[in-house]
Amino acid sequence: MNDEREIHIHNNTNMDSNAHIFTVIGTVLAIGGVGMLAWALSNAGMLDLAATGLTMFGFQLVSMMMKVGLIVLPERTDGSFAETSGHLKTFLREFHEWQARSPIWRLAAMALAYTIGFLIVRWGLSVALGIFANIWVAGASAAIVASIIVAPRLFSNIFHAMKTRSGVQIKTTTGKGQEAA
Repeated sequence: MNDEREIHIHNNTNMDSNAHIFTVIGTVLAIGGVGMLAWALSNAGMLDLAATGLTMFGFQLVSMMMKVGLIVLPERTDGSFAETSGHLKTFLREFHEWQARSPIWRLAAMALAYTIGFLIVRWGLSVALGIFANIWVAGASAAIVASIIVAPRLFSNIFHAMKTRSGVQIKTTTGKGQEAA
């Protein structure tokens, strides 16, 4: 009887993955701090300024993250929703091309739609800033939003690491050359 032992050792010494935790912590702290600052401004009688600043911060952050590729449609390697993802990518590409060819009146209409969306989000944040009981609740809420921003990469890395097999795997063979597990 011949025992085959396969040993898989997974050592992750990549400095980028180690630095990722600091990116997550820094993002959560920074956005939590912005939320706390907005709460403090709203309690000082500057609710309009706080809500406008917080809304602008959120819109700009998302816009910049899209431009540098931090927010993208996920690539599916298992074939799930591959066609839908392709359609969305095509839609976004065609929309940007259409927008680039748009006359001034269409650009003004898109700017109006963006402004209406901005005002709706700003109103929601004004209501939210009035609901928070203290600065820690505001900071925690902002930190939760920050974790959602960075969570897709964080959670995908955690789940990818969980799929890695390590340890001893024993395979035995029978006398006829067939493997039995």
